[in-house]
Amino acid sequence: MSAPCRECGHPQEEGHRFCPVCGIPPESAGKATLEGMEAFEQGEYERALKLFKAEAKRRPRDPFALRDVGHAAFHLQDHTQALEMYRKALQLQPNLLDTQFNLGLIHLQRGQVHDAMHAFLETLDLIHPLTPGTYYLGLFHSDSTLTLQCRLNLGGLFKERGELEKALEQYRLVAEDWPKNILAQGNLGDCLMALERFDEAMAVYKRTLKLVPDGPDRLNLRNDLGVAYFRRGEMEKAVEEFKAVLQLDPGNTNAVYNLGQLYRQEGQSERMRKDFKEFVQNPAHGASILFDLTLSMVSTAATASKNPVQEDQALVGNSLSLRKVQDLIKRASAADATVLILGENGTGKEVAARAIHQQSSRHDKPFVPIACSVLSESLLESELFGHEKGSFTGALDRKLGKFEVAQGGTVFLDEIGELNPSTQVKLLRVLQEREFERVGGIESVRVDIRVIAATNRDLKKAIQDGRFREDLFYRLNVIAVQMPPLREREGDLPLLIRHFLDKQRQKRNHRFEGISQPALEILKRYRWPGNVRELENLIERVVTLNDDVLIRPEHLPAEITGSNPMIVNPTIGLPESGVLESMEKDMIERVLRETRFNKRWAADRLGISRPTLYQKLKRYGLKIGTDKGKM
Repeated sequence: MSAPCRECGHPQEEGHRFCPVCGIPPESAGKATLEGMEAFEQGEYERALKLFKAEAKRRPRDPFALRDVGHAAFHLQDHTQALEMYRKALQLQPNLLDTQFNLGLIHLQRGQVHDAMHAFLETLDLIHPLTPGTYYLGLFHSDSTLTLQCRLNLGGLFKERGELEKALEQYRLVAEDWPKNILAQGNLGDCLMALERFDEAMAVYKRTLKLVPDGPDRLNLRNDLGVAYFRRGEMEKAVEEFKAVLQLDPGNTNAVYNLGQLYRQEGQSERMRKDFKEFVQNPAHGASILFDLTLSMVSTAATASKNPVQEDQALVGNSLSLRKVQDLIKRASAADATVLILGENGTGKEVAARAIHQQSSRHDKPFVPIACSVLSESLLESELFGHEKGSFTGALDRKLGKFEVAQGGTVFLDEIGELNPSTQVKLLRVLQEREFERVGGIESVRVDIRVIAATNRDLKKAIQDGRFREDLFYRLNVIAVQMPPLREREGDLPLLIRHFLDKQRQKRNHRFEGISQPALEILKRYRWPGNVRELENLIERVVTLNDDVLIRPEHLPAEITGSNPMIVNPTIGLPESGVLESMEKDMIERVLRETRFNKRWAADRLGISRPTLYQKLKRYGLKIGTDKGKM
């Protein structure tokens, strides 16, 4: 026990930053700490950060001083600095509740599902009755509110990973202790719906409706109840719920969409005519509801008639990072703007481009891909713009370029960062004017096309280095889609493995039904430099060379089982880009040696194309001898 509180005289336990009775800091607290706390409470986070940093410099081994810096940085959205301070604080004092909880929030925002779950579970394990001395500035009023927040976040993370039963358990615990929490009740119903437990879902929605006052939350619950009736096959009750929502909120888009889907899919012509007459009699909003409802039905019919994205081109997965990409692809498909797809090799940039094309109004027109790094400058211009007869040696006839071939459709320019300056100028004109001249020609050719470009390079750095035109970058970067690397797609690995096993089954008969847990753990720890393409090549290799029911560790190649895995450790920061490039260079060297410097085999092993391998050899200054195949 330390000295009694200077304000109320209550004994203070060691390690407490505040009196558990009156909340006054002890006399030992530094002036910078006290001023920093005052600034923090007033929302002056920049001033608080400056003061806390001064105190942390004076006491570098004090976990509370380090934590204070982390809190100020967290509220300033400087999550990199907050993570650094939190990790240092936890190394010195592992039982900091607020620090573990905020770590979970940062990982949640970054889409790092595994790390976020670990942090929230650690918080639950540490929770004890909160006092001003055990929790920073009273951000939670009690241990129960902190528990409920952790469980809400865990429920969302389990739901994201497809572990619906575990999500259900977390949401049920929150709903029992906090019945009026609409987020918990709504997600509880969503999980039950996904599990096709419709009766239980309807019971949740009905029970919650009795607790929620009139307002948007109540309308959303009635919409959800209507969907549950719809899925249960009780169409009359479903219609009544959707109509009840429209009576209270004629512009409710969810109710309009749901009712339109019901009419369109169930073909209830008699019921529809009756309801339409009822809507017409509404002098205030009837016409508006009918107009929106008609649009919804037309949209549903148009979506159903479109060519679906082929299965082998699907963006498989349910991770937060991939769901963001899928949502952005839908938005990009609805527009007709130029799209720039960014991401590492093998992340599925062409897959995303095809998905945008197939879901767009140009889906019935050509999709024409071209790799900009494969051809020389003269050949690339001929491929893109075409050429006239006699324009160069060997030009025996007129040739149409990719832009003309794609008339009305989409041109996909892969590895756009490799374009030479002169071709960049001509491409800029195509994007601005939608016209060009063939090589050796003088007549302008006009085209109606959409351009989607992709690159694994940092184009902003290329602009600074004078290798890429800034005006072309802004023309391309109208809608940007960032493809996440496989190592950041938490929970997608099992789904992708299943997808590629099913895809291989269409090519050859095999007995593989899935993957064993030990093998899956090895793949989860692997870094995947070649991303999804490397995984697909691995599955094909395993299926080709083995005969088993499950993929097992002994089926995996040495470069995966024997590589240094990227272990997720909350106390270690992420490697910088230079470290990643060094690791990639080392891996390329090792694979080349293992394949006896056969570049085709090496590219397959790395999960990249041969042109990409050549680029990396050039980037890292790797040379392959032609006599004995030595580096």
